Amino acid sequence: MLKKLIKNVMFHSKIKKNKELVNIPEDQVSISLSKEEIELLLQSIKNSSFSGSILEILYNLVYKLQTNYNKLK
Repeated sequence: MLKKLIKNVMFHSKIKKNKELVNIPEDQVSISLSKEEIELLLQSIKNSSFSGSILEILYNLVYKLQTNYNKLK
């Protein structure tokens, strides 16, 4: 599920290249998510199971999502 989400975000970011993406390193993307979208992602992650091989990456992703979610409160 997470891999599909990442591929989907990366696909859409390549289509929607705009001026704000100019200074972003090649291995990163910048996206704008609404509070509801972030909430849906966090709930989906909460209700899912993950193997040990991706836990560190998932932890960092959740941290970023929570940080951005808290900024929108």
